[in-house]
Amino acid sequence: MLQLPHRTAQTLSALAISMLLGACTPGLLDRGAAEYEIQAASARQHQAAGDWTIAAEAWLRAAAAARGEARDLSLVAAAEAWFKAGDSERARTALAGMSANPGAELAARRTLLEARLLLRAERAGQALARLAGVPTDAGDPFAADLLAVRAAAAFATRQPAMGVEALVQRETLLTEPERRSANQRRIWSRMQEAAAAGLPLDPPAGADPVVAAWLDLGREAAATGGNPFRLRAALDAWRERNPAHPAVRDLLSTLLDEYRAMTEYPQRVALLLPLSGRHAGAAGVVRDGFIAAYLAQGDQGERPALRVYDTTALGATAAYDIAARDGADFIVGPLLKEELAELAGAELPAVPGLVLNWPDEGYTLPSYLFQFALAPEEEAAAAARRAIRDGHRRALALVHDTDQGRRMAESFISAFQAEGGEVLGWQVFETRAADFSVEITGLLLLNESRARYQRLQGVLGRNLEYLPRRREDADFIFLAARPAEALLIRPQLRFHYAGNLPIYATSSIYDPGRRDNAELDGVLIADMPWRVGAGDGEFMARFLSFGPNALERNGRLYAFGADAYRLVPLLHNRSEMLGTGVAGATGLLRVGADGRVQRELDWGRFKGGQLEHAPLQERIMEEVSTPES
Repeated sequence: MLQLPHRTAQTLSALAISMLLGACTPGLLDRGAAEYEIQAASARQHQAAGDWTIAAEAWLRAAAAARGEARDLSLVAAAEAWFKAGDSERARTALAGMSANPGAELAARRTLLEARLLLRAERAGQALARLAGVPTDAGDPFAADLLAVRAAAAFATRQPAMGVEALVQRETLLTEPERRSANQRRIWSRMQEAAAAGLPLDPPAGADPVVAAWLDLGREAAATGGNPFRLRAALDAWRERNPAHPAVRDLLSTLLDEYRAMTEYPQRVALLLPLSGRHAGAAGVVRDGFIAAYLAQGDQGERPALRVYDTTALGATAAYDIAARDGADFIVGPLLKEELAELAGAELPAVPGLVLNWPDEGYTLPSYLFQFALAPEEEAAAAARRAIRDGHRRALALVHDTDQGRRMAESFISAFQAEGGEVLGWQVFETRAADFSVEITGLLLLNESRARYQRLQGVLGRNLEYLPRRREDADFIFLAARPAEALLIRPQLRFHYAGNLPIYATSSIYDPGRRDNAELDGVLIADMPWRVGAGDGEFMARFLSFGPNALERNGRLYAFGADAYRLVPLLHNRSEMLGTGVAGATGLLRVGADGRVQRELDWGRFKGGQLEHAPLQERIMEEVSTPES
């Protein structure tokens, strides 16, 4: 038997396959058929592995070897891969190479991706216009995905009724129970976000009864002000009014189970805080938020017996022991890092609890103690993730020269690199400085530009016109600064030719008491929902009675205390909601494998000198980036 060399055998096999496929793959050049099949197979292999950039390049090579429908298919597949790789410009270029009339299925894929690209660019109105008139009946290709993107664009353009209508239509196309459940959860989540943003949830005239009932559910939920006890009662009442609604059998049962877990408190809860000494002021605000959430429970559900212990007077370990001996089923606190270090070295009674800080490195707490903190590092990591989702891959960082500033820089760099980004450089600056030109020119490599000019002038021996050029490889700047510093840094960045670079910042740059922040226009910050115009504003408004500037000074600690109380039943009952996230005053709360409560923050953007809620784009893009049908 004749034995062919391995590579020769592979080539003949590919040719044989291409000959067989030639009859059913219209438009392929005979000479390019083998190359097309090889590149298409390579692209699919890299797609399966999540290597989207390599897959996109392979699809482009396949397109170069093909004609007609096969070429259009390769180009749209390349564009989809570029989109998932975060390269919107190359995705648009690939789509532009398609023929004018590529066939119904490929046309649907092209339209779908064009709308996604517009959403990513925060041009939701144009995305809606692009989808107008595209058929989305049961027999149309990609109808379910098209409706998902239409809904996302409607919510992003502040038209929640249109968004709900699109998702209700989408559900009629879904056959798998899991996908119908996910679609209903999506409607519920988007309505909650719309209500938090102050959008009306009124049905249009002649609305479908299912759509009208969904919007009624959204209004009922919004009226509860985020109180889980009132919300549970509202869900029960809505179910009584709408027994045949599609959401009753699935979503409502799940929600009611979740809210029962949120509202079934242990019988006795202890709160441990340093209520005397130099930390008494901050601890008192945390206590006030905790008790405010306790009182907000009202008559809905049985409140636990609550006792408060002063860790300054007793010591952290002694307070924990006494609370356990007094019969506490769950212990919240202590608050200070040094108190957590004390607990880490002690033999504690095995009563589950929630400490209100993160221990320093080298200290380990028992596994039955969860950890919850207002850590600036969380905001830095959130900025990294948001920038990646916005399609940025190359970062610069500018942070204040303090322990906290360096921790934020480390957190940002770690999170950005974990998401596949590259930090090109970072600089620290002195706090309370007024001139940041040395740090900025170093970060932007303007010194190198000046050095090149000087070398060239020396070689030529004559004066030259000189326009400094900053580095062009950075996509954005991460900024951790205080308000006064940020207001000076932004115009200095413009002066040094970096005014067009997007800036992602931590909440430390924002002073709510300052009425005009025009220098910060365009800057995005991560913060608690209510601080950026979303979330539980009704609950936080109660804190205004503590003084005219109470929210600005201590509102964050008040919200922290309230969320600590709201977490107690979820932690005590090991609720499954902790995996999916629970809306709190400090953010969307989840518990990681390490026992730490993680906060997903909301986003605000400065516009016209004021901070506005940055609408839904991040979560929208998470939902519409991957085709489902």
